[in-house]
Amino acid sequence: MDLKQLTDTELGDLLNAALDEQERRARLARVPEQVAQLTAQYVADGGDRAAIIDALTAE
Repeated sequence: MDLKQLTDTELGDLLNAALDEQERRARLARVPEQVAQLTAQYVADGGDRAAIIDALTAE
């Protein structure tokens, strides 16, 4: 892809798509740890671990 041949609009769209993809990848990397931390807090506060599993596996 020759970036010099893109219009300003096309270049902006490409930049936005790249930033969106970076955000998606970061979220995918971050969320499992967040879920683990929240689950540990929930269980420590007296929550039922099965309720978390049910919530995560519900369709």
